[in-house]
Amino acid sequence: MDAKSTLRINEEPNEFDDHILDLMGNSFNFSHEKGMAEWLKNSVDAYLREQTPDSKQLIIFRFFDGVTEPLRIECLDFVGMSALDINKALKRWGDPKAAKRGMDIKVFGGHGNGGKFYMRQMFKESFFITYRDGNLNIFGFNERKKYGFASGYKDKKCTWKEALKVAGVDISEIPEDKLKLLSAGETGFTLIRGTSPKKIVGKRISVGRIMERFKYHPQARRPLKFCRVQVAYNGKVVINQVKMDEIESLPDFVGPFVYEMPETLTFEEGGKTKTVKISDSKYPGKLELKTSAIPFGHSSNSRIELNCVDITGEVGVIASYRMHELGFLKHYPQAQFIYGECECPILEREDGNSIQNDREKLVSDSDETKALLGWIAEKVDGLASEISAVEEKQKERSDYKATQEFNDILNKWKDQFMSKIFAEVFGGINKGNSTGGLGDDGFGGGNRDKSKEKGGLGSGAGNGGGEGDEKKKSPRFPRVLLSGQDDPLSPGSPVTFSDRHYPVEQRQQDVNEGVYWINLEKPLAKKIIEKYTVDSPRWRSYLFERYVDIFMKEAIWRLAKHEGGTIRPEIADSEIMKIISIVYDKASVDLENFLLDDKYRKEEN
Repeated sequence: MDAKSTLRINEEPNEFDDHILDLMGNSFNFSHEKGMAEWLKNSVDAYLREQTPDSKQLIIFRFFDGVTEPLRIECLDFVGMSALDINKALKRWGDPKAAKRGMDIKVFGGHGNGGKFYMRQMFKESFFITYRDGNLNIFGFNERKKYGFASGYKDKKCTWKEALKVAGVDISEIPEDKLKLLSAGETGFTLIRGTSPKKIVGKRISVGRIMERFKYHPQARRPLKFCRVQVAYNGKVVINQVKMDEIESLPDFVGPFVYEMPETLTFEEGGKTKTVKISDSKYPGKLELKTSAIPFGHSSNSRIELNCVDITGEVGVIASYRMHELGFLKHYPQAQFIYGECECPILEREDGNSIQNDREKLVSDSDETKALLGWIAEKVDGLASEISAVEEKQKERSDYKATQEFNDILNKWKDQFMSKIFAEVFGGINKGNSTGGLGDDGFGGGNRDKSKEKGGLGSGAGNGGGEGDEKKKSPRFPRVLLSGQDDPLSPGSPVTFSDRHYPVEQRQQDVNEGVYWINLEKPLAKKIIEKYTVDSPRWRSYLFERYVDIFMKEAIWRLAKHEGGTIRPEIADSEIMKIISIVYDKASVDLENFLLDDKYRKEEN
């Protein structure tokens, strides 16, 4: 055939097997807080299409325990959809324009997948129960993950009261202003219902835990700033308005610190310099960083998620990166005080290739991604460097030579003793007998594939990490360093902390390396040195107490593993006191002179 011949393709609709939905749905790796954030965005977009003012937007998350019926999670808004809306938008997969419904507006919805995949993947059955203009429609997924209209409920004529009854919503649960709109026919409602949710064991839903994580989820943070979200549990409102906690800024760094994005960014790869277009007059971008008075590493697990930079498009978050995910940061301890948002709408242009379906991370091998993350990391590390410089000016440096010698002694003693204490308390060393390690069964720190818990270390006295899907050899024992020493991962770069950090610290990158840091900038540490000097038994006792802290951190992780992930208070109390007793009894023999002698010298050991 002549290469210059022109052939015309008669276009046909795409066809695909339902198994492709299983593959796509699995990539979402849903937690309930993530799925609920998708539902939240859908409801907010419905209000945006109606041009409903922020003050009039109300979304209610409803939770029902499974005492007599299956567990349920529901989301209720007061807009409603027609059968035409369902056919044009809800039934379509992967349509980036579905949320706009043909309107020229900015919405939070992405590819029209998140909320539906949450329904399909995370519940035994799920339904859209929606009423508008006198018509009731029910559309959802059955146990076989097939979707469609419920029999007899496509454009079913009924009153709003009858529709609420079918939806299982009592009139007493609806605010007066919404009732007036419903009765006047000026609005409708949509109730999304998921029954028998996955990943919830038992007959009760931990509403407080789910909502604590939900309010800090990257996809929920922006809508929660202006939309009123209520929470009802078993028919009773338990949270009148879901809001993130206010964040107090770090003194001397109130911010915000704004960096205008250049039109192009460059980065090095394979010995070559690459340049990418990252903003222009149509798609301007910027990075805005803020600080927290308390390091995010000291927050609850949910608040730690704020130690990140959210990347946004026109409206919603298209990716989110924790500070340690940006790349190497020389001043990581100070970066624990920083959070921010990067506006980069050019990534959402139609010919772009950097946004992933689940909107958690950008496409990693995209040039735009590499250039953008490098630029963000540079700005974060620059601000962290300024914070570090201020901290350095505030520090009074002492002669820590003796302190380093004392720490070497305690490290040596700890290595000799650690395996014995856990063997005595927990009946021996089994699998996972090392600090750190990645894997489903490896207890302790790191990002465990099937757990939301992060941080901390595993314990033991053998080689190799915890056994799991991915085995990683870790240090034989935790290594304890003093703040101000060089970073073992970056020689020549001292690691410093502030008095706002904990007495014993671990950066994210320290977990798999089995490293702890004793923070010498804590007020009590500095006062002991100032008043009694580093040669005093009081200072040596202070260092020893930090090692006891490390023993306890290690023991708590091992105890949690031993107890199947949940520690009962009486068990924790008994085992913790047992460990403390063993440690102090052992120290009274091995470290008597070290802890008690006024004139102790290293060569005496």
